[in-house]
Amino acid sequence: MSKAAFWSLWCFVFVLPWDVLTNLPVVGSIPRLVGLAASAVGVLYILARWRVRPLSWFHLFAVLFVLWAGATSLWSVDPEATQTVFLTYLQLLVLVWLISEIAWSPARQRALFQAYVLGAGVAAVLTIHDYLSGVIALDTVAGRFAALNQDPNDLGLTFALGLPMAWYVSLSQARGAWLWRLYLPLAITAILLTGSRGAVLTGLVGLSIIPWTLRRMRLRTKVALYALAAGSLVLASYLVPNASLARIASTRADIEAGYFGGRGPVWLAGLEVAREHPLVGVGAGGYPEAVEPTIHQEMVAHNVLLSILVEDGTVGFLLFVAMLVALLTPLRHLPALHRRLSIVLLLTLAVGTMALSWDHRKQFWFVLGMLAVQVAEPAARSTLSPTRRPASTV
Repeated sequence: MSKAAFWSLWCFVFVLPWDVLTNLPVVGSIPRLVGLAASAVGVLYILARWRVRPLSWFHLFAVLFVLWAGATSLWSVDPEATQTVFLTYLQLLVLVWLISEIAWSPARQRALFQAYVLGAGVAAVLTIHDYLSGVIALDTVAGRFAALNQDPNDLGLTFALGLPMAWYVSLSQARGAWLWRLYLPLAITAILLTGSRGAVLTGLVGLSIIPWTLRRMRLRTKVALYALAAGSLVLASYLVPNASLARIASTRADIEAGYFGGRGPVWLAGLEVAREHPLVGVGAGGYPEAVEPTIHQEMVAHNVLLSILVEDGTVGFLLFVAMLVALLTPLRHLPALHRRLSIVLLLTLAVGTMALSWDHRKQFWFVLGMLAVQVAEPAARSTLSPTRRPASTV
């Protein structure tokens, strides 16, 4: 039963990068359908085991944050949206809990990272295929490409999150290391094809794990990596069209002008709403409704922290920050490689969500859940006696 629960979770993580692929009646997207099946199998496994692992401070603050989001329905400016977001939060909370219950060993955690990288790799290949076939991303401008019906910005961040994961997996196993490193040029090319300026900046943060861990490598491995980097640049320059590169090159001018891809007015309107509703917010999911009188259209925040501040108020914002602090404080107890992965992955997520409303996206909570189980796992090992310590195999 344990293996069935784990592989169900593995399959869900594998399809996670295809978040909006194919909306089906009632159940929604394919990732949601697989997620429901994985949740059912996972809950059955936990019930059969009749034992749960102790919750960490992260999980406790996450529960409080989700409950507070549900409570905001009492004063929400958009009760229907609040109910929808609250139900989504509950499902994501189950995902985080299942990760802590099922992916308890380093081997299982590594396997879930592998699943995400494989799924993102498939999406990257399809994005490159769309470009070669001349298929432009839906509802966007020329020079932007994104597979699986996804928004280019969302897909670009999805690729960027896979960069530190792929590098970590390549370092943590002796066999097949180069197979996982091939994700790097593939994802970099796909990120450039999305034309997402935020994803490019985020990808650079994700790639910072490479120079941070190069010391542990032999000279010939370093030389091979430099060759791979050069090959990646050649591949990108050959494949990526000038329109995509020109859009990415305009990043600095766009920031200096205070435009931020059209997000500037949306952020200012959100800050004004936050000043009017400082303590309890306007209700989870209520950002578009709250800013509509100012900008004359409904727009999401395009920033996770601002979205939470406006929708959940200072109370919800502090609970969310407490979740993040609960992830950071145990980092000093992790082995060096795990610690560096956690820091880079958290920074990648933070930079990427400065321009996207990902607070109720599956990828966002998957990363938080994986970071939570990584920081909790050393403490759990130290409390187990040698006779009760679980095996490290999948």
